[in-house]
Amino acid sequence: MAHGLDLDFNEDEAAMRAAVERFCNQHPVADVARQADLPFPRALWRALAELGVFAPAAPGHEEAGGAVAVCAIAEILGHHVFPGPLAATYLAIQVLDRQERDDLINGRSLVSLSSADSTLLPWGTAADLFLVVDGAHIARGHAPACIEPVPTLGGDTWGRALLKIDAGLPQSSRALALAAIATAAYMTGAAWRLLRDTSEHAGTRRQFGKTLGEFQAVSHPLADCAIAITAAQTLARAAACSFDGADASRAETLAAGARWSAQRAGLATAFACHQVLGGIGITLEGPAFHITRRIRQLASTPPSGKREQALLLADTGLGA
Repeated sequence: MAHGLDLDFNEDEAAMRAAVERFCNQHPVADVARQADLPFPRALWRALAELGVFAPAAPGHEEAGGAVAVCAIAEILGHHVFPGPLAATYLAIQVLDRQERDDLINGRSLVSLSSADSTLLPWGTAADLFLVVDGAHIARGHAPACIEPVPTLGGDTWGRALLKIDAGLPQSSRALALAAIATAAYMTGAAWRLLRDTSEHAGTRRQFGKTLGEFQAVSHPLADCAIAITAAQTLARAAACSFDGADASRAETLAAGARWSAQRAGLATAFACHQVLGGIGITLEGPAFHITRRIRQLASTPPSGKREQALLLADTGLGA
């Protein structure tokens, strides 16, 4: 990807996207995305890792693509609603030591990233490593032997436990920015998939002698969603370019904006598409629910919230 106004992916990034697309089509990703409260799909996670999708996040491995490659990969994984702690893994690879980093890159380890003010542990019942976000800091956490399983809206099984927290880890701000970029890219990919499937439904479903898409009350909200998703996707790609460049502080602010923009676009798209799809939008077998529940779950998954808000307010001169 060129570092300028051209935000298209280059040949290597496009090839990685194509490889991830083939992987998702050749493996039971769609079936797994529709399931709920099942054990974490370790074998599928390891198979994905073998493609090298986590390597771009490793410090000192710029040849693997950096944040722009992460953005390219996350968009496709979001399109297929791939399960698992993707953003948390990219974050953990930035802050952990080499051996733990290699285990994450190869899919041998799974990380749970939680908030310091919560006992909820995303994917906590399956995780091998635990990290905690406290404002702008990331620390290692130690879980007790027994973690209570907790079902979630997104269909994943999380955990509940009180972690013992160590001192903070280095590179926290940079890791949080990369996680925000990955989350934003994933959410825009999922939102595009939802909007595409809903638009196809609106183009074929007929009422009063017309397709649904011919009614402005249907087509205009969907067009608004397309504009919002495009804006969020552009912000995520711009943040990735800045992250790979020399302006680290600017990358943090852009990443925060991308995360908030993608969250807003994703939730608005989920609402609008459910309105268009009607009853079939809330059935497990339908075209939308497995996507919208993941968008809603991701919108409340750490790291997000006060830190991003503070960065954006400070950037506009409205900070404390």
